[in-house]
Amino acid sequence: MKKILCLIVLAALAIPVCSEDPASPAIDKKVGAALMESMAQLFGRMAGQTVYTKEERLRAIEDFLVQSMQEAKKARDQNQIDPVFFARYQRLLGIIKLMMAPDPGGILVPIVDQEIKRFVYEVLGEEYKGTGPGAIGQVANAIADEMINLQLHLDNFETKAKLRKAFDEKFIFAAPKKDAGGGAVN
Repeated sequence: MKKILCLIVLAALAIPVCSEDPASPAIDKKVGAALMESMAQLFGRMAGQTVYTKEERLRAIEDFLVQSMQEAKKARDQNQIDPVFFARYQRLLGIIKLMMAPDPGGILVPIVDQEIKRFVYEVLGEEYKGTGPGAIGQVANAIADEMINLQLHLDNFETKAKLRKAFDEKFIFAAPKKDAGGGAVN
């Protein structure tokens, strides 16, 4: 049983080595950084403005979310941001939307709570408080941490690619050797 488990682990590690060598997309860090900066500016404006009514604040956030998603999709389609950044950015926008969207009948409460609970746990490693003043602060901290994580992802994109390549090269012995005709040699 242990041998089978070891073989499975080695096979999983060898998959990247045996598969085609996917080149990292040539991302434009400035585009990702601009997406993150616009989000930070929105929160700064909202925190500093007391003249917004609740409706104006919700409208401004909704407009921002729609525009940001359009910009992120465009950047993804033009290979200016990588799929990891896009997925995590999209998730962040979704969490903000869930937190801000009105739900007068409380219909979405179980779904929203489930997603927020997972987000807080995955980002902060904490159990979501669920209700009360601490819960909103906890979600705000998770959003801030995820924004920092996305910035770190952008800042370390090349370093991560180099480390991954070095890691994959350590397992090159697991790749089947190819003969002159392109077939695998045992």
